[in-house]
Amino acid sequence: MKRFIIIVCAVLLLAGGTWYASLYFGLYIDLNPDTPVTVLFRTQGTEIQRQAGAGAWESMRIRGVDVSSNLPGEPPMDFAPEEEDYLRWFEQIGAMGANTIRAYTLMDDDFYSAFYTYNMTHDDPLYLLQGLQVSDAANYGAEDVYDSDFFGLLLKNGRAVVDVIHGNRIVSPGDTSGTGFYRWDVSEWVVGYLVGSEWDSGNIAYTNNSTTYPSSYMGTYFTTGPDASRFEAAIAQVMDQITGYETAKYRTQRLIGFVNDANNDPFEYSYLYSTRFFKYNQIDAENILPTQELQSGYYAAYRLSYINPEFVQYLSDQQKAELSGILDALDTSDIYHGYLNLLGQYHTMPVIAAGYGFSTSRAALYEGQEPLTEQQQGESLIRVWQDATKAGWAGVFISTWQDVWNRRTWNTGYATLDSVMPVWQDAQSDGQGYGLMEFYLGEQTRSCYVGGDASEWTQADIVLENEQGSLSMQYDEKYLYFYVQADAFDPGQDILYIPIDTLSSLGSTYCENYGVSFDRACDFVICIDGRDNSRVLVQERYEILWAMHAYELGRADAYDEIRSASSPVFRTINLMVQRQDPVPIGEWYPAVTYETGKLRYGNTNPASADFDSLADFMFTEKGVEIRIPWQMLNFGDPAERKIHDDYYENFGVEYIQIDEMYVGFSTAAAAGTRIRTAPFSLEGWGTDVTYHERLKESYYMLQNLWTAA
Repeated sequence: MKRFIIIVCAVLLLAGGTWYASLYFGLYIDLNPDTPVTVLFRTQGTEIQRQAGAGAWESMRIRGVDVSSNLPGEPPMDFAPEEEDYLRWFEQIGAMGANTIRAYTLMDDDFYSAFYTYNMTHDDPLYLLQGLQVSDAANYGAEDVYDSDFFGLLLKNGRAVVDVIHGNRIVSPGDTSGTGFYRWDVSEWVVGYLVGSEWDSGNIAYTNNSTTYPSSYMGTYFTTGPDASRFEAAIAQVMDQITGYETAKYRTQRLIGFVNDANNDPFEYSYLYSTRFFKYNQIDAENILPTQELQSGYYAAYRLSYINPEFVQYLSDQQKAELSGILDALDTSDIYHGYLNLLGQYHTMPVIAAGYGFSTSRAALYEGQEPLTEQQQGESLIRVWQDATKAGWAGVFISTWQDVWNRRTWNTGYATLDSVMPVWQDAQSDGQGYGLMEFYLGEQTRSCYVGGDASEWTQADIVLENEQGSLSMQYDEKYLYFYVQADAFDPGQDILYIPIDTLSSLGSTYCENYGVSFDRACDFVICIDGRDNSRVLVQERYEILWAMHAYELGRADAYDEIRSASSPVFRTINLMVQRQDPVPIGEWYPAVTYETGKLRYGNTNPASADFDSLADFMFTEKGVEIRIPWQMLNFGDPAERKIHDDYYENFGVEYIQIDEMYVGFSTAAAAGTRIRTAPFSLEGWGTDVTYHERLKESYYMLQNLWTAA
């Protein structure tokens, strides 16, 4: 009896250990190596095809959207959305006419449960392109791509996502992926895999210039060509092992590819262009070759962002010669100046846009670029889809479905606190406005729009009254709102001044730009001077652009001759933007800037026929409504009421918390009296937030296009 109990326990332990190893580590034994491999999606030439039944295949052009787990008030890697959130989004994405979604990494189990539920309850399914990525620390770290945190993590996550889509995995918490018990087999709707979300150019260069690792690879499903780099050999090995794992374990294959971008594309550029814009790598999907064992297919994928309008001019002479046949007939009329057409003709495999988008934020990033309204965002998204289709691309993924509040942008990131809990949206940061859907804090629609409707304002909103009228204020997670009611105010004749004091240690009681005085030293002045000449000015000591970029702007040291704390000079508010063309070596030109403090006239109410999502102010019957983004007034975290302290006392950006700001107004500057100010209390809102969602105008524009296709 004792022996029997021992045997039973041993069997149970073995079974439990096998079960544990299978679900947690993907352990398997291939008991049917001769079972035929099934394929539901494949590539044929430059097309992606899906199985249509009875051995038939049909062409599939991807109309895709990137879906992430970002929500207001939640850390991005907490995978906070629940199944009901994903289901609601999938319903809206399907209703828009999209046929595919892309997950940039392994999501949590709620995502796949919702994906399974949606497809089981809809005649027209959504398909999935499953991405896998490495941590930012590994991608932007000092090690090469063969480091275990990079190469090892790609392989580990690759095997995990294979098991996840087949409903056969338990994933514990990690740095780059969701967690849970994945028990829904969604594999029939998974088009394929995309390796990587973006690559650091320095990491690639470090790997390619190392002699430690080989520049070739020969696997079962992928090999490399004679011109392959060490980075390409590493990617070939990753794709080969992921394909081999799924083939052996599940006897099926999916499409697979890796992400690329304009900064690492296959083309060689001139030395001047490369050094100025860090374009010193070439990654070419054509250097990785699928073998006959790969029955599904291989595709090229590109993240699309800014493309220099004259990029062809900056190709090296040798590259121009090699591409002469393509360049001679290049159609440069597309939105990326012929770049889509060039890639479409260059590649012998399907090409997809693995993430492209346009922001609805107020910011600009590049010389000559203007911020886009929601309608202009929609027009640009549609144009890329049309141009990519015309160029023979196999599909696109719009990035992203929702606005992402934690994204930081190079020309504004130093001005805000890097919060783990994103509880406010910085309208000045380009990266936060790429979604087709936006979030508002609160459970209802905004209580205040800049739309000329004075009924939105109540007696409780009044901050200051004087002989001219009254000034009222509100705020939310994105803007400070002002409403000046003045019976005698004539928008066509009068100029309105609103002085603002936030930092008590700085400011001036006089603005020499406009010749107006204040009863309190102020840091900013809002000047409403008709529809086309209104702006916000900042007292020059408190101008962050000069404090951070004096050398680039004027080859000066901002801390050498420090501006006076009480200077009467006020400056326009500008952002650094990327220069379009490279500066010749040995020469210096001042940095290019964009006046973000210039105010735009229009109606911000989405229900209005003349809705303008970028508008900053609008005249009412007896006054004016204004909204100013928090960061423009040097708030680094309005939820916690934190503003910039004196740059020259701290040698950079440090933060100080305030409980109130002072504001005033006058429409009679010529009278020579000091503008009286009054305090406006700030309470912030902390990290405990509720929110609601709103689909942008661009969503409905895409819906009209894609549902008609």
